[in-house]
Amino acid sequence: MSIPEDMEMEKIAEDELFKLQRQFRVMEIDRMSVMTSVQPTLRVQRNMIRTLNNDLDKIMLELKLTKSTSNVMESAKARDKLVSLLKDHERCSTEVREHRSTIHELDFLLKQVQKEIKALRTKGSGAEEEYAKSLTDQTMISQLENRLSTAMKRFNTVNSENYKMRLEIDRLLRDRQSFNGVWKTQIKRLLDGKAAILELVEQAIAAYDQREEWCSKLDGMKERAAIDYRKHCLEVRELQRQLDHSMKLEEFLRTKGTVRLTAADAKAEAKRLEQQEEEMRTYNNYVNILDAIREFAGEEDVDKLILEFNRREEENYALFNYINEVNTELKNLHDNVRSLRTTIDDEHAKHQAKLSKQQDSIESLRATLDEKRQATAKLREEYARSDAVLNNLLQQIQQLAHASDCNSLPLLKLLGKSVDVNVSNARLYIKSLEKKIMEVVEIIKIDEALTRAAEAKERTPPSSRRRRRPPPSPRAPPTPRPPAAPAPLAGARAQPAHA
Repeated sequence: MSIPEDMEMEKIAEDELFKLQRQFRVMEIDRMSVMTSVQPTLRVQRNMIRTLNNDLDKIMLELKLTKSTSNVMESAKARDKLVSLLKDHERCSTEVREHRSTIHELDFLLKQVQKEIKALRTKGSGAEEEYAKSLTDQTMISQLENRLSTAMKRFNTVNSENYKMRLEIDRLLRDRQSFNGVWKTQIKRLLDGKAAILELVEQAIAAYDQREEWCSKLDGMKERAAIDYRKHCLEVRELQRQLDHSMKLEEFLRTKGTVRLTAADAKAEAKRLEQQEEEMRTYNNYVNILDAIREFAGEEDVDKLILEFNRREEENYALFNYINEVNTELKNLHDNVRSLRTTIDDEHAKHQAKLSKQQDSIESLRATLDEKRQATAKLREEYARSDAVLNNLLQQIQQLAHASDCNSLPLLKLLGKSVDVNVSNARLYIKSLEKKIMEVVEIIKIDEALTRAAEAKERTPPSSRRRRRPPPSPRAPPTPRPPAAPAPLAGARAQPAHA
């Protein structure tokens, strides 16, 4: 193949390359126009995908938190607590309904008693009216005291429920605070993971672009190497032709100039022969080295040997870079492990300090609990003594009331089967005793006045012999009769009034 043909082939290849480059530019322009037109739709779709992925992550996180053991246990505890609270509510509602029915019955009985008292008041004397009025006042007072006690109990119940609800709200607020802390930590970890993923994606994209660029450069270098190889082949052939021509010319001149050699020429010839021998030895050395390389590689083609050598060099360079990257990563991991160990030691020290602090607080709370228990025991003893004294006092009041035969005892029997003295009706017993004592004192005063009048009459002599008509003896005041007890209503439950 001659040089013009090679130049023509090179020109054809360059024309083909220009044509392909022009087609590539046209295709790139078409791709850019298509990407520009599709970019808004792709952006909307990416936003939708990102939003849906965020919603999916949130839902999965909520599902994991809902299915966690702590939340399941909390739900079970809350359910058990709600069941117990519902049972307590039903029991309390039943008791309230019973107490309300009892109060309605007592109100009805009190109204009946008040009607009877009014009827007796219209029929009785002034003393009876006064007694009935005082009894009505006492009944109203006891009724109002009962209502006040009921209201206080209801108020105390509401206060205790409010205290329990406040404790529950505080516990829920603490749980919410801890949950918010965990939530923020997980969100931070999620954002860090997303940032790391985005960074890795960007690095992958940059690596892919760099790979594409290097592939294009490699293709260009391969094409230039092929062109240079063809040019080198042409130059080698031209040099080989010139060398053959020189060798033939040298042989011809050596043949022609053999007889005409001089001493200088002989010396030059010897030097030339020595140089040729040196070159031959160098050539043989190179040939031996090349044969050794071929024998070692097991390949006869020099081009393949060159390609294999370049590939091995690239692999060695890649391994060297990989080893450097691995060493760098190992160093970073070692630094991270060291920092994590330091953090773990710090957290362990904090945990130990927290445990010691909690132990101290537990000891102080135990000491406070012992003090409170001792104070509670003392208060219970004082309460037992006070209760015993109060019961003794109430029994003495009841004995006095029965001994004095108070007129208010039949009225108490209307309110229930038992007429024992208790805290709610002790005041009524005391009022009855006071009333009875006042009546006895009045009777004693009248008896003393009558006695003094009789004694004065006996000591005073008559003023004339005419017998005077003795004055009529004063009659004792009528004893007020207790009002008739109305018959109890059928179906009404008679219970003692409680404050």
